[in-house]
Amino acid sequence: MKGDAEASPLPAEVAAGLAEVASGFAHEVGGPITLAELLEVLGWAVPANSEATDGTFPQPLTYQVTLAGGRPYAGGRPSRVPELNDAVFVDAGEWQTALAERLSAVSGVPVTPQRFAEALLRVLRSGCVPLADVQGADLGGLTAEVPEKRIPRPRPGDVLAIPAREGGHHLALVLTRNRFGTALGLFEGRSPYGRLGPDLRARSRRHPVYTEESQIKNGTWAVVGHDESLLALFPADPPIYHRPDAWPGIVDTGEFGAAETADGSLRFIDADEAREVGLQDGTYRSTHVASFLQKVLDDGGVSRS
Repeated sequence: MKGDAEASPLPAEVAAGLAEVASGFAHEVGGPITLAELLEVLGWAVPANSEATDGTFPQPLTYQVTLAGGRPYAGGRPSRVPELNDAVFVDAGEWQTALAERLSAVSGVPVTPQRFAEALLRVLRSGCVPLADVQGADLGGLTAEVPEKRIPRPRPGDVLAIPAREGGHHLALVLTRNRFGTALGLFEGRSPYGRLGPDLRARSRRHPVYTEESQIKNGTWAVVGHDESLLALFPADPPIYHRPDAWPGIVDTGEFGAAETADGSLRFIDADEAREVGLQDGTYRSTHVASFLQKVLDDGGVSRS
């Protein structure tokens, strides 16, 4: 496969397109892109779902870089990628898809992550993509890192990418795990590449939901990041809700309902909160089966601010 990748001509427009990605990055953040930042952008925008790829691409795809002489490359600067909006990633995805389709058309088989990395290395070595910290000619090797499939137990602060029926992903944050289940904080809208960019960060939904972890364990919902600073956007101890007169003569759940935290404490809620969480119209669920929650998100549900 390596020989095929090296022998096949790469379309000049792909190199020019990735140069445009670098230019778009510089325009957004006010400075030229480093190699580490470029690979981070490309890793998030990898064409994992393209028919031209072999289905083994993780998202994000990460790379190990060596310089000429076998020296390891280390970026050494704080990444500015979290500052980006989606436009740069959309452009990167389109040009990488074009590259994957070209490679697959030449060989007649889907592209593997390493073959894709070898072709990408050729683009970078051409010098068409300006980089702030290295010259293309100084690059010695680019290795795609494809980890063995291992699904760790989710932790508070894990960012989950939930596939959306119409394309892209819904984004959720693992808040806590307790007797009610696994609490997720949700973000309004969809991300094209399963990345929690600044636009979605600004649209956190007020009320978390509880679910179970089957879709995480089977790999349908991917952990795509970890950021404990996001926990401050949501309640530290998410409650479940009970309707009025849930247990007549046993427990008073108030005129409009009550919120219960994992330690068993009850708090009466007002009419506004009852309406927001869905107690008044009967749509509230204390917990969701994960596959059903995914469908609810696709249908535009659980969107109360």
